[in-house]
Amino acid sequence: MSTYIWIETPAWQLQFFGLPNRIPWPADAQQPNPEKGEFDMPSLLRGVQSCVSSEPTIIGPWRGFVEASEHFQEMTEALEDQEYARASELLSAIDKAHPGSAYGLFHQAYVFRQSGNDQEAVRLYAEAAQKAPGVPFIWNNLGAMLAENGERAKAVQAFTNAVNLNNNDTVALESLVQLKAAVKLLRDQKDPNSAVVVPVEQFRQMAAGQIDQIAANLDQLIGFGEQMLRDGIIPDVGVKALEKADAMRPNDPRILAALGAGYRLAGEYEKSKAAFEKFTQVNPNDAWGFFNIAQTCNAAGDKAGERAALEATIERDPNIQAALGIYFDLQNDHGPEKEKVLVEFADKRGAWMPLLLASSIAGQRGDTAAAVAYAAKAYERNPNSEEILLQYSAMLGDAGDAATLETMIQPAVSGGRFTKRLDWNYAQSLKQCGKPEQAIEVLRRAQLGDAPEDFKTAAATTIEFWSGLRAQSGEMLEVHQAGSLLRPVLVSLDGGEEGGVLLNPRQPLPAAHKLPVRAKENGGTEARVRLQQGQAGLGSAPKPLGVFVVKGITPAADGPANIDCRVEAAPDGRLTFSAGQDGRMLPVEWAGLA
Repeated sequence: MSTYIWIETPAWQLQFFGLPNRIPWPADAQQPNPEKGEFDMPSLLRGVQSCVSSEPTIIGPWRGFVEASEHFQEMTEALEDQEYARASELLSAIDKAHPGSAYGLFHQAYVFRQSGNDQEAVRLYAEAAQKAPGVPFIWNNLGAMLAENGERAKAVQAFTNAVNLNNNDTVALESLVQLKAAVKLLRDQKDPNSAVVVPVEQFRQMAAGQIDQIAANLDQLIGFGEQMLRDGIIPDVGVKALEKADAMRPNDPRILAALGAGYRLAGEYEKSKAAFEKFTQVNPNDAWGFFNIAQTCNAAGDKAGERAALEATIERDPNIQAALGIYFDLQNDHGPEKEKVLVEFADKRGAWMPLLLASSIAGQRGDTAAAVAYAAKAYERNPNSEEILLQYSAMLGDAGDAATLETMIQPAVSGGRFTKRLDWNYAQSLKQCGKPEQAIEVLRRAQLGDAPEDFKTAAATTIEFWSGLRAQSGEMLEVHQAGSLLRPVLVSLDGGEEGGVLLNPRQPLPAAHKLPVRAKENGGTEARVRLQQGQAGLGSAPKPLGVFVVKGITPAADGPANIDCRVEAAPDGRLTFSAGQDGRMLPVEWAGLA
């Protein structure tokens, strides 16, 4: 009696493994129920094995599938252990036995993704999706890769395909929200679990229907329109709300400013310019109204109109940095002659911002004396401007003028009238002047009280650097444009062998990892940790990140002492290292690539 029967099932697993819907199935096993998500993979393997054993001459994918299945478990373990080179070898063996399956293509794409080859990963995910269009997670992975690489429209389509297969696919729905192709709404504002995701077009209809409902409350209507513009998902509805508000309260500056911005966002430049011109008629001395006209003219390609509006802007306020930068074309021309023009304009108008711009230009070309002089002149005109104090402090630091720093900047820092940016800037300048102890003390004092948490964190990290308790690699990490690691960071062992992965590829940054290390150097008082990015045998050769040396370790009574090390990767590609023992931080340094 046969140990298997032939059954028909639309289970997605068959598409994924490159098998037809008619399959051999163990006679004694419960049959799949795709509607309930019931599909037993071991039963499939047992049924196919029985079929191959019973019918040696059978034609079809069955024999190759059985041979390929012998590698499935080991391949999965290789991926889980982040042994991507080994996983690639096993996938080659799987494809040789059972070629062209979505299973093989999908996992090959994953390996290429982890090795930093996005182009090949996208190609393989797309091919896998063509082979198995009914598998949502393939579309989700393809969508994620496309989104990371700036292919928004294609990513939206991939995630939409996943949602069409499963309306409750949270990965696809959340991704569509992030791409602003859908909107998450709360049915109960106090319950985050009441969220529902709706398509943008449905949200547009819902939002447009609210305009007449809230029109009786004009302030609410204006706020609604402004919110729609800020969100940027359906700005056209925001414009409609503001147009209604404008009809109800003509010539209101707030409404006109928002309308002008909304029209510009929609590419309706004549309407945008008209709204801002009305704004300037109501507020003829408001420089920002004219600057908005300049921005609209720029978007419309009206150079003459932009120039006239910029002149009107700086006529009313000669200290608007953005307007000055455009008017004097500082992006394309910032040489000594431009400094002279800025200084002459500043003297003519009694302005200080042009002097700061001249100071910045002088500093960039290495003329520290001129940079300090321009900043000092700006300070004379407006000693209460934080922007001036920041530039003056930075230039004094570049000049190494600690005496003037302490005379002119320190009182402003101690007065507490300015933001923590000035404390930070002053500390950096003191460090440049060779006064690290004073710089550290400034940051320590600045951390006290109601300082923002992000400032406290940055100050603490900087103090550790300046105290020799944190070190940075001289080699930058390979970072993806989407803000994740391109390849893994791992320990390099003696003899060229590779240790464990510390930071995973595609891991969002910032990221950190702790690792235990045994002190074996210099009588047990030091330890060396060598790091690399990327694995051998997989795409590009590993990139050495250098050796970090930990010092000041207290030796153990018997055997090497254990210490705790920490590796941190920043979004800009910086890799930092720190270490500790029994609750105290240890001195560390980067020893280069040796």
